[in-house]
Amino acid sequence: MKTPARGVRPTGGLPGRRRALIRLCRPADRASIERLGHPPHVADILCPRPARRLAWRLLGTRAVPVLAEEEGTGAVVGSVQFVRSRRSPDTWMFGHWRVAAARRREGIGRRMLVEGMRLLPPQVARLYSYVDWDNDASIAAHERLGFESGRTLWGKAPLGVLTTVGPATPALRLEPVGPRDWPVLFTIYTRAMGSLWLRLFPELDPRNFLGGTLGGLRAGVVAVARGQSGAAWSTLAPRAGTGTPDRSVAGFVLWEGEAVTVFADPAACDHGFLARAALQVMARGARRDLEIGLRGLPRSLAARPGPIGLQVLMGMPDVMTRWQG
Repeated sequence: MKTPARGVRPTGGLPGRRRALIRLCRPADRASIERLGHPPHVADILCPRPARRLAWRLLGTRAVPVLAEEEGTGAVVGSVQFVRSRRSPDTWMFGHWRVAAARRREGIGRRMLVEGMRLLPPQVARLYSYVDWDNDASIAAHERLGFESGRTLWGKAPLGVLTTVGPATPALRLEPVGPRDWPVLFTIYTRAMGSLWLRLFPELDPRNFLGGTLGGLRAGVVAVARGQSGAAWSTLAPRAGTGTPDRSVAGFVLWEGEAVTVFADPAACDHGFLARAALQVMARGARRDLEIGLRGLPRSLAARPGPIGLQVLMGMPDVMTRWQG
């Protein structure tokens, strides 16, 4: 039997089916990637041109595209891309995970993840991805491989649309914050992102959770969203500089250049809170068509279809334990 080339690993398969070999994706695979069903912009990511690869290198991005190729025919029957997290070199995200419809349920998807990780430079300790909330098949596929589902949902929506999803009163205030407020922000952040996220990134703490250092960010402005004490969307975050709870802090808004993200306490978040937060962001000059990120959405807000695009975090914080061998 011919020995597979370096970086190529055979997968198993059903009797009578050609084996699939796992290898790194090459620029010449672009047409095959599109035939697999990926749109051109995804093919550009999986088969990056030299200019894009140079840009990634300058930004410190490490991306490794992997595909499954049918032995003998050379047909591409699967793809996935791994991207190293900037927060932790041991945590990697994966996306564009796809297996040809005719070759599903053969273990190719699992083999692309397991064998693909062996092609990565460092040893992967933790792995995660995002799945559209209504993609039941993909969520089930992740769960069969041992991935856990995050409790809160991630979302995005244009500001103008978000202002219409709930009542505009009672008023919500955005107040600038400083280093003394970091414990409050971290409390909201942990609730918004959920325990699975914290297990994927165990290094996170009040000093670095926003990607900067205590007392400052690489870019952006942070504001705290406050409302009337005792409102339905109040929280128990500790008030900065005291040991007493601040029941009025419901979340915070992070500006990073053109990007805006709202982090909410899931227990405090409803459609009214999102609408009022969006109105406050618009009052500070943001465009109505600006799409903002939403973190900490409770599953009770999910609707099919709905005005907010929703995703589920799927994570495996202990890859070595689950996928030994």
